[in-house]
Amino acid sequence: MMIDYNVSDHWSADDPDWLKSLVSSLDRRHGAGTIQPLTVIVAEILGWLELASGTDAWTKTANRDSLRLDLEESMDALGNSLRTHVATPLAQFTAAFTKLIGAHKSILAQSPGTRTDAAWTDLTMTAKDLLEALDADASACASWDDLVAAAMDRTLAGQEHRPIANLLFDQLHRRGLDAERSFRNLVSLMAFGRDPSDSPLIRRDLPLEQRITNARTYLGTPAEIEPVVVWLGYQGDNWMHLSAGRVSFMSAHWAVPNAEPAGQNFEHKSELSELVRDGRLFKVAKFVDEKSDVDFLVRVDLGTTTSAGALNRAIDIVDTILNVSIHNSGGARPHLAQHAILSSGRPATRSFLTARRETGFPDDRYGADITARAIEEHGLRIAEALAREELPRFLAAALEVQTAADQPFSRNMALRKPSDADIRSVIPLADRVVQHVAAYAALDPKYLFKLLGERWPHARWLADVQRAVGMCLLGVGDRRPLLTELTEEWFAQKPPRPWILFAADRSDDLLSVCRIESERGWINRMLASVTDHAEYSALIETHATEQVVLEARRSRVRNALVHGNPSSFAIVDSVREYAEFLSGTALALGLESYIDATAPDAVFAARTDEFTSIQTGLDAASYWRAQLAAEAAARADSL
Repeated sequence: MMIDYNVSDHWSADDPDWLKSLVSSLDRRHGAGTIQPLTVIVAEILGWLELASGTDAWTKTANRDSLRLDLEESMDALGNSLRTHVATPLAQFTAAFTKLIGAHKSILAQSPGTRTDAAWTDLTMTAKDLLEALDADASACASWDDLVAAAMDRTLAGQEHRPIANLLFDQLHRRGLDAERSFRNLVSLMAFGRDPSDSPLIRRDLPLEQRITNARTYLGTPAEIEPVVVWLGYQGDNWMHLSAGRVSFMSAHWAVPNAEPAGQNFEHKSELSELVRDGRLFKVAKFVDEKSDVDFLVRVDLGTTTSAGALNRAIDIVDTILNVSIHNSGGARPHLAQHAILSSGRPATRSFLTARRETGFPDDRYGADITARAIEEHGLRIAEALAREELPRFLAAALEVQTAADQPFSRNMALRKPSDADIRSVIPLADRVVQHVAAYAALDPKYLFKLLGERWPHARWLADVQRAVGMCLLGVGDRRPLLTELTEEWFAQKPPRPWILFAADRSDDLLSVCRIESERGWINRMLASVTDHAEYSALIETHATEQVVLEARRSRVRNALVHGNPSSFAIVDSVREYAEFLSGTALALGLESYIDATAPDAVFAARTDEFTSIQTGLDAASYWRAQLAAEAAARADSL
């Protein structure tokens, strides 16, 4: 787990704020943002060049515009050092990209494998050249220089460090390094001056300039290339010995006991003996009343490579074998329980804890209480409406699709990490929800998407204000009583005032307990926007621009997933929140129309009183103060 040293008080009075900001900017738990690293966007465009086909690929103006918007957004987020370092390949790539998107339709309609026109080949070549330049060791150092510069510039308040840190993270990953570990080592180096090989208890009194230099040298060191082998332990039926290529299957109930020195010899015995020597990994039952941790083992030889991402690469290989086998002949999918990675024959990573077969919490009483409260809040109205009439078929279909999209992320699946396929499925499923609701409301789906998209800026602002408050309440320190007081009111089931007034009235207190220095400018801006309409308007304008990019990207990703065109996981994941907002809002408004027996088009066109009042120039805090005053006056009149 990454440690955010700004959510602590270890800093001395002499440590500059920019150092705190730099260290906390290396913690990715505070959100990744929607701006994608240039490496991701260029790789996405390269994938479209090589594989995208069909009428919804390059011939569609919306797709080309979406790629252009993503590219412009990512280039705008580059720091000066990296921009200068890759200036030539970047200029060549953008020129080739502009040439292709402006090409004649006959060229754009060419299918993969026949794209021999210079417009295709030039862009493919320049995209590969640009990725090669971005993946170079010196480019990672340039990104580090940009991240340091962003931390030192205390006038920035738009989270400018985030896309730089995300790009650096992706650069490390693409170079075959463990990006998570690299960021942890950077935190230790900058916060305590210790080298990656030092003990966690060591603290070196290095000058800040030397720490920056050491970090830059560390980032510029290439990944080590060595023989890597991954052992995977699965729960399922016993397997006989089977080897094919670089993959070997074997029964754990036979192999583990025979890994003892006195056991029978078998291929790769020495490796397994090293892994099971202490008896904690790949344990199998010795008596009838015991349960085995694993039932069969799979050894995957990845060859001479880097160890970064080795586990996922091995799992992908085994999953491909299992997927084809099960697809052709059927069968039950085994459950991955434990794993081990060997680098140059030495154990590098081992998972001793056995993953449960269950996907939900056993005896989940808290979950049952949540359900009961949810039924009290929503179930009764639905029940009453169902007594009046059946749920319209399009709403029923939308609810069914939404449930399918939610299932991998539900509490019932809490002990099972959602797969990439689960996350990818959200985009087309969310699109289908909106399509069903549009059919229920007798609206053109494009028009409904437009209405829903118009709700994004304000909804995003509300979510960001809540996120800013939550960040302030993460810290610990000498103001613990105040932090406790703020936390209790924020999470109270029956708060004394609307949450938006809490953010307005206690903004100074919230900022005083905030320990995330890298986000302080943004948090201050978000809290100020509750009482400053001009600041609110500026944020809404930013979110409106963001919505245009996200909607274009969502549409492109949806078409890519439906038609089998390439779309990287990072791109898909970046629009998941927006897609879920569209489907969730559409379904909520559709159900509201059904429950209240009102015209669907009127419900979708209506906006809240809060939103309407703010559009007239009233700030959010003033609106809610007026609401509370009106309610108090009404109660007084009723007495």
